[in-house]
Amino acid sequence: MKSLLIAVSLLTATLCFSTAAHADRLAYPSADSASFLIDYPSSWTMTPAEQEGDYVELAGKDGAVLYFRTIEGSEKALLEAIAESKDYLSENYSNVVLGKAKDTAQHGLEGFLATGTGINEDGDDVNFLMAWFPLPDGTIGELWYAAFADDANGAKEAAAILNSFRAP
Repeated sequence: MKSLLIAVSLLTATLCFSTAAHADRLAYPSADSASFLIDYPSSWTMTPAEQEGDYVELAGKDGAVLYFRTIEGSEKALLEAIAESKDYLSENYSNVVLGKAKDTAQHGLEGFLATGTGINEDGDDVNFLMAWFPLPDGTIGELWYAAFADDANGAKEAAAILNSFRAP
């Protein structure tokens, strides 16, 4: 529980303050018609989405992973995405504990986030963060974070990346 509090505090605090230098920029779904932008260190590996609506993956060198996509900007689509996220966690992790969703704002966007913990199939403690932000183009940006509970460096880098999430 202590590691969750540390990770959540770090992520929440750094959602407001950028702490890392960034070398690369992601425009989703494309540079020509971006719904959102993200900056990330060149040391992270980016796996692009195959098509609009699929997740883009950013992976750190120690196992921290971020996923980003847009969903339709309706309440129905948002509720479906939240349900899918909960189902994914319960299918892939044991002892999942999710905190209550909290309102949050950054770069002029107002949304909400939820944090949690679980145990992966190898028995490792994992921290999660999920967030959704309505975007000016009518879509909703979905952000996912997962990392080993003891990966302080990955959490710090991930928090800086998450903080860079913004509308173009």
